Amino acid sequence: MATSLKTRSTGEEPPTWRYWMFGDYHADSHRFFEHAYERAPKEIACAAAASLLVSPIVSIIDKCIVQDISCTMKFTKAIVNASKEMIFTPRTFFGGLSFRLTAAVYFGTYAVANLSELALDINRVRDDERRKQIKVTASAIANISLLAWRDSVFAREFSAATPKHATPMRTFGLFAVRDAATMYATFYAAPRVAEHLQNEYDVGRNTAELSTALGIPVIAQFLTAPFHIHAMDYYAQPTATTAERWATIRKEFGTVAFARGFRILPAFGIGSFSNNRFREYTIRHVYDPEPDPTTLTRRVTRAILGDTTLKREDYE
Repeated sequence: MATSLKTRSTGEEPPTWRYWMFGDYHADSHRFFEHAYERAPKEIACAAAASLLVSPIVSIIDKCIVQDISCTMKFTKAIVNASKEMIFTPRTFFGGLSFRLTAAVYFGTYAVANLSELALDINRVRDDERRKQIKVTASAIANISLLAWRDSVFAREFSAATPKHATPMRTFGLFAVRDAATMYATFYAAPRVAEHLQNEYDVGRNTAELSTALGIPVIAQFLTAPFHIHAMDYYAQPTATTAERWATIRKEFGTVAFARGFRILPAFGIGSFSNNRFREYTIRHVYDPEPDPTTLTRRVTRAILGDTTLKREDYE
């Protein structure tokens, strides 16, 4: 387990809340210190574990939004029913389509993020800003495409549209715009607003970063809610008039904006935090103790694979 949170580039302690919550500010995670064939299975396992933690609440919220927009069931009633299913019939809930697809989305997102860091380490990319750009770009592509696919299935399976039909490209495009805006708000707009608050209004660093990291993505949901509503409504009612679409957006705006704002915490908080912490606990760092070469595990590993211990100077 890591014994220090100081970053190599600044020598400063990162804000604890930021370290816990977001993967774009971490304590020298690129100082991991294992061979790729040892580390890659751990990266994938950490992504799987994190996705299982975040998926229950996100799958419930997103499924209930679809049911509300399509008038299948009121949002509050749908939330109560889904929560009861998770508690009293967990086999049905965790084996259900909504949970399985949501888990696949976040597993894919975290796995791409983790393996992109592994690739950066293999290629010895050390610049923090460059690493962030590559990791965020790879994660965003995975997340946007996987969510568009998942939500297209949600629209088909959980809306009141009959008969079920292929998802129109307009619906896919609106989903992509929605998620691209959320990614931009989280990883680019929020840090810049925080910097502006610090420079222009002398707001403390932790206060500025915490408030914007939570507030900006939530505000973005109020801007993107119409895209989400229109995407679902267009699937369910492709022949509706413009006036009817605006009426649906006005009717559902408050519920959808609130629900999607609320889901930001588990989606970008619990998931990223748990993924990062799992990685910190399971993958060796340069500041971890050297493994004991006399343990049975190390002797077996060396007998099968040879000496897999990297030297610290390899990472300097």
